[in-house]
Amino acid sequence: MKVAICGYPPLAQMFLNNLKDTTMDVKFFIGDFVNDRNKDTDFVTELPLITFFEFRRLVSAGELDGLLVAEDGRENFTKSVVQTCKFYRIPKLGLVDLNYGGEIYWANFEKNFFTYLETNIVDGCNLNCKSCMHFAPLFKSNEIYPIENFRHDIHRLSQCCDIITFRLLGGEPLILKNLDEYINIARQYLPKTNLHIVTNGLLIPSLPPKILDAIRENNVIVDITLYRPTVKIVDKIKAVCRANKILSHFHSIDEGQGNFTVIMSLHGDNDPIKSQQVCINKNCRFLRDGKIYKCPVDALSYRFAEKFGIENFPESTGVDLYAPNVSDMLSTLDVSPVELCHWCSECVRKIPWDVAGNPKLEDWLADPDELKNF
Repeated sequence: MKVAICGYPPLAQMFLNNLKDTTMDVKFFIGDFVNDRNKDTDFVTELPLITFFEFRRLVSAGELDGLLVAEDGRENFTKSVVQTCKFYRIPKLGLVDLNYGGEIYWANFEKNFFTYLETNIVDGCNLNCKSCMHFAPLFKSNEIYPIENFRHDIHRLSQCCDIITFRLLGGEPLILKNLDEYINIARQYLPKTNLHIVTNGLLIPSLPPKILDAIRENNVIVDITLYRPTVKIVDKIKAVCRANKILSHFHSIDEGQGNFTVIMSLHGDNDPIKSQQVCINKNCRFLRDGKIYKCPVDALSYRFAEKFGIENFPESTGVDLYAPNVSDMLSTLDVSPVELCHWCSECVRKIPWDVAGNPKLEDWLADPDELKNF
């Protein structure tokens, strides 16, 4: 197969250096599809540069079979490339996921295409971080995604959506005694999708074999956030992952600064364009109870409004997976703000990470001075 590649040049080069598929012949780099994350870094590639117009001509002439994208699926860049290739009917589009050893995910344009989707399988947490954007401190540990509802929704997803990366979150997903069942269902209906579990890692040393086996056997990546309590037992966590041949990634909070980003507002007068520019959830499409939401805040902030008695708070605006026109509605999530975007601040606030022993309204406010008029 003869293809071109585009994206973030260092990632593209890493992929080329580790290319194991001898049937894959990467011929060109598309010069107008370059995602330059670091403007100070010189763009370097050994491949000949061509334009997307030239690439299309070569595809039409049968000299190229398709395109590879070397970039994080949640990047707007990736979404733009996917939409462009779908519009121009590029026959083969593969997304390179270096988290999975550089495996290629071939897109299916016959379905609604998601580079990234996430869901809470449990809303409660064993840590309850202050200012949690999934509002875990406001939920109980037994508030879960019912297993049969989850099965039904994932089955529906498999029918109408093509998903590169699907992450199971919370709350804390490892508190579920039957987590293995959720993992098996997700893999059954999403056999090609990159599955991840997002966790604080504190329960990994005590996980029963059935859950460790399900994680390994279903090729699930465990994303572990390095909160202070996690750091204290990180060696134990790594030992369990190594012993059970589980692929794990460790993530620092806010680039190692130990901060949480706070975004909420008590009024709906914010400019949604500006709020989306600073939004940490803008590319996090979220599944909940048969609907897909623009972000987890839109899906879950109803509990925030209930807990603190916030009047005139907007209703969530999820897209019904079972609606006959679901494809048309899903596309609006990428191009239009939702009402909740007016309630996210145009200027975010950073606070030191801490546990929310007694959750307070100001924990979630970008501007705590708003309380004076509340």
